[in-house]
Amino acid sequence: MKQRRRWINSSLFAFLYVYKNYYFHAMESKHNFFDKYVKLNLSMFLALLSLLSSYITPSIYFYVLLQTITQIDITSNSAAIAAKIVAIAYVMVYLVAVAGGLTGAVWTKHAYLVSAVLSCFTFAMLALVLYNLVFVYLGFTTTGIDFNSFTQVIILIMIIVNIGLYYFLILMHLPTHPTFVWRLFVDQFSYLTFQGAYSQTMVSHAFCNVDDVSWGTKGSTGSHGGKKYET
Repeated sequence: MKQRRRWINSSLFAFLYVYKNYYFHAMESKHNFFDKYVKLNLSMFLALLSLLSSYITPSIYFYVLLQTITQIDITSNSAAIAAKIVAIAYVMVYLVAVAGGLTGAVWTKHAYLVSAVLSCFTFAMLALVLYNLVFVYLGFTTTGIDFNSFTQVIILIMIIVNIGLYYFLILMHLPTHPTFVWRLFVDQFSYLTFQGAYSQTMVSHAFCNVDDVSWGTKGSTGSHGGKKYET
C-alpha cells in the first residue's frame, strides 16, 4: 500500500512536469511533423484526462453504484432502500480500507479481504448495469428494442459509442505497442477484479499523503536539506 502510494504520487508530479515541458522538448527532438503536432498532443491530452479522472473515480464509482440499484425500479421504495443500504456498506468498506492502509504493515497482511469485498461490489455493479440496459432501458424481454422510441435509440447509440471509443483508445496503440494491447485484453478480468482496490483505496491513500515527499527525495543528504521520513 505504501509503495503504491509513492508510485501514484511520483507519477502525478512526473506527469505535471512532463506536461509543462513536453512541447519544448518535442520541438527540439527529431520527431517528424505528425508526431510533434498530432500524436504527442493527442497522447498528452488523453494522459491529462486520465490523470483528472483518476482522482474523481471513487465518487463516480459510488454514484454509479447507488443509481444503478435505484434505477432497477425508480417507483419502488424497496429499490431506493436497498440502494442506500448498499451505499452505506460500500462507504464503510471504503473507510476501513483507507484507515487500515494508514495503520502500517500489519494491516497489509489482511488487505486482500478488503480487496475481495471491493471486487464483489465491482462485479455486482457491472451485472446491475448490464441488467438495467437490457431489461429496464431497452425492454428486451417485453417488446424488444423499439427503434421508433427516441429514448431507446439514444441509449443504444450511447452504448455503441462508449464501447466503440473504449476499443478505439486501445486499438490506436496496436501499431506501436501490439504486445501491450494484447496484455490489456488478456488481463481484463484481473484488472476488473482489482479495480475497486486500486482505483479507490490506493488513490485516496496517495492523495491523503501527497504532502509526504519521501518518495521524491531518495538519496538526499543533510547538506541538501535532509530527507523527510514517514511518521
